[in-house]
Parts: sequence; structure tokens; C-alpha cells
Amino acid sequence: MHVYNGVKELNSPLESSVLTIGNFDGVHLGHQQLVETVVREAQHYGVPAVVYTFYPHPVKILKPEKATQRLFDMKDQQQQMEKRGIGAVIIEPFTKEFSKISAEEFLENYVLKRLNPKTLVVGHDFSFGAGRSGNIPFLEQFCAKRGIRLIIIPPFQQEGEVVSSTKIRDYLKQGEIEKAQGLLGRPYYVRGHVEHGFKRGRTIGVPTANIHPDVEFLPRQGVYCTWTVINGKRHPSVTNIGVNPTFQSDGKGPVKIETHLLDFDETLYGIEVEVYLLHFIRDEMKFTGIDALKAQISLDIQEARRYFDEQAKNS
Repeated sequence: MHVYNGVKELNSPLESSVLTIGNFDGVHLGHQQLVETVVREAQHYGVPAVVYTFYPHPVKILKPEKATQRLFDMKDQQQQMEKRGIGAVIIEPFTKEFSKISAEEFLENYVLKRLNPKTLVVGHDFSFGAGRSGNIPFLEQFCAKRGIRLIIIPPFQQEGEVVSSTKIRDYLKQGEIEKAQGLLGRPYYVRGHVEHGFKRGRTIGVPTANIHPDVEFLPRQGVYCTWTVINGKRHPSVTNIGVNPTFQSDGKGPVKIETHLLDFDETLYGIEVEVYLLHFIRDEMKFTGIDALKAQISLDIQEARRYFDEQAKNS
């Protein structure tokens, strides 16, 4: 799969393509349905399947007060697209200047001249261009004039609930991991490199890998049953996401991800790992001292072992 930093990075215009345009934050079940349609159409015509997306998220530029945070990093988006058969991803740098381009100018100069789509596939709520003037009725007229097949994907529902990145974020903020996974169609995870911490866990007999995540969004602070994936191999683990209030006098500070791998004792510093959240155990707590903390961690580990034993029985 080819990844381009904007359409201007294409050496020459594509002869033809099947194209979708959007942000695809999370590549959830709704996005997956849309991408499958793109790939199927592209295979039918024998042309490249192309995803056109934007970075940073347009809301960050246009309405920074909303502070939209991506569910996953851009690397995940590319991996998910490649896995599903997309041939090229174009990541257009989104700036205030770019946001002022009219819908028609965007289609003429960025889409038609560069990508020559036979088919355009978009979601039911898709809009683009200055003032979001490029809505579905506009697209229908434009594509009809240019002989472009337009496919509009209706809202995707899972158990009667419309799938959206916003809903997934809400579930994750509530610690409803299983519900978020149901809308994503895959486990939610955080990825990052293992860094040196204060080594407090090791001193109390519970060593942890301290992970600096590559995304802004983090779910509800607390303790989770997790899989930690190292070099493609997954290990059962218990993970705390929070600020370590026991060691912070004001209960504030940067949010950290600390994961304890069960029955594992290897050095991981500098290695990139993925931590898959499976089940929320409890909220983060402030303890009166080290002994109380150790006792609770022991209970958390017992809870995690029960969870993994139960999962093994049901698999």
C-alpha cells in the first residue's frame, strides 16, 4: 500500500480509481463496511482502491475548543486500510487555508485532476469544503454531471445502535470496554514505547512496563484486564491508566499507562508494545500507604487471573 502526504505527492495523476473520502477515526464497523465497498468496486473495475483522509482532524483546526481526540494513531489507520485491501492512502495536511477551498474546487483540483475516480463512496453524513457546502445533494449533482458513480453508505447499526467514533469514545470514557469493542469490531488498544519510570512497582514486587502512548485520547482512568502484545506475541496483563494518586500529593499529574505482565520477567525498555483493553476492573484509587496499595494490586491480579481463566474456558 502506498501512503502519500497529500495529492501533490503523487508523481502523476492516477488513470482511474475507486475513492472514498473521510476521517475514518477508529476504522470502526461503519468505516469497515464503507472500505469493503470501495475494495469490491475497485476489484470490479480493476483500478486502485484509494482512501483520501486528512491530518490533523479538521475539527482541531476549525473548532479547537472541541478538542477532538483520535481513537488511534494514524499508523493504525494505515494498517487497517492495508489489511482490508486499500491500495493507496492520501493524507492531506489540513490547514485553515485548505479549509477555505470550496467544495467544487476541491473536487475539481484535488480529486478529479489527480485521482480520476470511476466511483466515489461516502458515508450518509459526509460533507466537505468551505462551510461544509459539499453535502450529499451537492455530490449527487456533481457526480451525475461528471459520470461518476456515487455510492452512499447508510448508517451502520450494531444491535440497534448507530456506530460512530463519538459513541465509541463515550463508552471508553465510561469504562464500557466490551461495548466499545462491539462497535469497533475489534479490541481497543493503546500503543507506545516502554520508558523508564520510577521503578516503584519493582520495589514492591510488581514490576510494570511504563508506556508512553502515541495518541491523545485515553479511556477511563482505572485498572483493566489487558493483553500486552510484544513482538507479535500476546501476554496476559493488568494495566493501570491514571496519575498514581497515592504518590501524587494533589492527585494530579500526567496520565500514565503502567502494565504488569503476568508470569513475565524480561526487560522491555525501548520496545514498542500494544496494550489491548479487555475488561474494566475498578477506578484508580488513592491508598493510605504502600501496604494498602500492595494488597489491592494483589486483588487486581487475582481478578485478572480469574478473567483470563474464564475466557480460556469459553474459547
